Amino acid sequence: MPVRSELDPEQTQAALTSWVGSKLGREVALWPLPGPAFSGFSNETLLYDVSWDGGSTGIAVRLEPSGHQVFPDTAFETQIRVIRALEPTEVRAPRILWDEPDRDVLGAKFFVMERIDGRAPPDNPPYHVAGWLHEVSPGTRAAVWWNGLEQMAEVHRLPPFEFLPVRTAKEQLVMDREYTAWVLQGREYGLVTDILDELERTMPATEPTPAQCWGDSRIGNVLFDDHGEALAVLDWEMVHVGNPVGDLIWFLLLDRHHSESCDAPRLEGFPSHEETVARWEELTGREATDLRWWMTLGAARYAAILTRVMDLLEDTGLLPGARGMAFDNTSTKLLRAILDEP
Repeated sequence: MPVRSELDPEQTQAALTSWVGSKLGREVALWPLPGPAFSGFSNETLLYDVSWDGGSTGIAVRLEPSGHQVFPDTAFETQIRVIRALEPTEVRAPRILWDEPDRDVLGAKFFVMERIDGRAPPDNPPYHVAGWLHEVSPGTRAAVWWNGLEQMAEVHRLPPFEFLPVRTAKEQLVMDREYTAWVLQGREYGLVTDILDELERTMPATEPTPAQCWGDSRIGNVLFDDHGEALAVLDWEMVHVGNPVGDLIWFLLLDRHHSESCDAPRLEGFPSHEETVARWEELTGREATDLRWWMTLGAARYAAILTRVMDLLEDTGLLPGARGMAFDNTSTKLLRAILDEP
């Protein structure tokens, strides 16, 4: 979803020019580039070319959200710690050059990464509806899917980061219930709250060995080259240690949303979800158990997230009347479809 920046472009460029120059110990010039076509409410990313006498580089500046937040906790410091912990692994996270905890520089905390020039499958419009994946071959689409899945599996194969607490299925359900209450602010969304009650009555019987989990696991959070090779894995604000099946179903759930909920057929070349589950099991050596429970929980969480997004679209003036769709939108359609499945 697009986000309206509250930063003054010229002031931001001037402040960053001085700040980056101090980090490099030389005078530099910054040239802004178009940002991600549809950046999220959860974080804002600014892209620049940096040049100096005899050299140049590209940077991506990630700012902590300060006003329009999808989640009550930005987990900003955790994101920085996780991305740095991923640097020596096979997960292709971007490298953080510097971070700035002082809000006086840009009005918000931020960190600076090496810029990686690739393309992510878009959320708006959803990639099965329109976008660059319509212009590539079925083979490239398959490569995008499988390479995105393999990066997620790489996360799951890591030893869990000790600085992240382990989250059980019950604790995840509690978190999703608390998040839904925060989003609703006293309003009623009976469909979601009833589902959360039912999920509490049908908790999975066992807890598998916990794994490092990405959280926002989907191909829309991966940058790819023109051949479908994964270049960078992005967006770590939902990172945790828990059951990686939750990541797997999120990977599938967002793909379902971007196709069936938008009345768009899946593009030719995309492997089936059944093939995807089998490949994930092969890559991780794990069994994908309790898929329906986790899929239902994920769909309820996504419906709550889209309610929050609709509120933000209304509040920022980007889509007047959006709040009227807070409880009846494409996520609601997907949730009902999942409930109707045998």
